[in-house]
Amino acid sequence: MAERARYGQYCPLSMAAEIIGTRWTLLILRELLEGSTSFNDISRGVPLMSRTLLSQRLKEFEEAGLVTRIDAGKGRSSPYQLTEAGRALGTVVRSIAEWGQEWIDTEPSLEDVDTDFLMWDMRRNVRRLPDFPDRFVVHFHFPDAPEKKTDHWLVMGRDEVDLCYIDPGYDVDVAIEASMKDMTRVWMGWLAIEEAVDCGLIHVNGPSRYIRNVQSWLGLSSVSTIKKRPPEHRLLRNAS
Repeated sequence: MAERARYGQYCPLSMAAEIIGTRWTLLILRELLEGSTSFNDISRGVPLMSRTLLSQRLKEFEEAGLVTRIDAGKGRSSPYQLTEAGRALGTVVRSIAEWGQEWIDTEPSLEDVDTDFLMWDMRRNVRRLPDFPDRFVVHFHFPDAPEKKTDHWLVMGRDEVDLCYIDPGYDVDVAIEASMKDMTRVWMGWLAIEEAVDCGLIHVNGPSRYIRNVQSWLGLSSVSTIKKRPPEHRLLRNAS
């Protein structure tokens, strides 16, 4: 294990910070707590993190007793599973996320929109409705996204939801077009999708039976219900 920062205090907070206070650690824990078990899925939740560093952090998690590996058999990758101690961090990670949603100013946060993570977060929160076909396909188009990241497809099957970055070739049931920032505003609960559509910020096209209740199946971020502090009380975050 790479040598961790030592604070030289007996305080439980300092000892905990030595384990979970390193960069990326809380985000990796978020992915594990959200149900990701494979290395690739965890990596998709932290797309700006190098795979080498992720591998190192996961080894540190094992040595610290936060995760274990499950033997998947010869020739198969062993998934990661949180230990009891790792699962107990769920309330900690959730509380920090809720604090950020409540106190951090919105606009600087929007300077860091990454379509890969936005779509990965949306993928795990969409909900199938009873009247959906066996394969329900949603095409997202972000005109202002970097090259090769403008288009994403969510393919909702009976048992799982796939996220595609290349056109899977299926008929599209609903098409959604928006800027990255406006889609994030809606997803985080900072802007109602009905208001965004009425103002022309988001365009949703498809059969009326699907688009009239788009929010019910698209879902929202897990912290979207946390109310923002008034602008004058929010903490400013340096976007650079």
